[in-house]
Amino acid sequence: MKHADLRRIGVIGPAGNMALEWELPRHLPLGFAINHSRVGRPGDALVTRESLLAMAEQVDRAALDLVRARPEVILYGCTSGSFVGGPGREAQIADRITEVTGIPAFTTSTAVLEALRAVAARSVFMVTPYPDDVNEHEIRFLEFHGFSLTGWDSFRCDAVRTISSIDSEETAAMVLRNRDAARRADAVFLSCTNLLTFDQIPRLEAALDRPVISSNQASLWAALQRVKAPPAGVGRLFSTPAMASGPSAPTPKAAS
Repeated sequence: MKHADLRRIGVIGPAGNMALEWELPRHLPLGFAINHSRVGRPGDALVTRESLLAMAEQVDRAALDLVRARPEVILYGCTSGSFVGGPGREAQIADRITEVTGIPAFTTSTAVLEALRAVAARSVFMVTPYPDDVNEHEIRFLEFHGFSLTGWDSFRCDAVRTISSIDSEETAAMVLRNRDAARRADAVFLSCTNLLTFDQIPRLEAALDRPVISSNQASLWAALQRVKAPPAGVGRLFSTPAMASGPSAPTPKAAS
């Protein structure tokens, strides 16, 4: 196979993110490749709303760097970085990428919404690595789009490096410590593209009898939908009818 024969997915990720580059390529269908570009943030990689918004300001350069690889679609692979702009604005960064490059784009937050709808979830139990001010933004984001929370828990990391040090077994253990709240939900959501989750999703789905959606899993699933590729991933999400029918449109609740 030659480079020219490969179909490509572009990913723009935070400079400190290592989980995306590890998990996504290992589950691509034959003939696909992922090309990455990175965006940094001020404040020594602190996890704050302000640093996440500042990171998004670099997206034009990162997107233009990817154009040379000629991807069919571009993912802005940061969950918190695509919802902290405010409920209903999670697609704005993707729109900007498309405007700059002419290539269809989407964000991880949009992918998560589509994935939760694909498994028919209306309530979720959520685990995040974020500090509480970012968690509050995510709760409002989910509620705006019609999802209720049966509970949530967090590692409350204030820096990217701290998130990177979380073992996937620690994430699974946090979910299982909240087993009752997780079972009351229609699905479990593991938020953050810098959390390793793929090796724990089958275990958690078996233990809880609930679909488990992670940021990286939803991002891969949504990317493969958009390029009409065969399903290749972990968890119940990849066996849903939506995998064959394409992405669903967001249905936020009406403004009051």
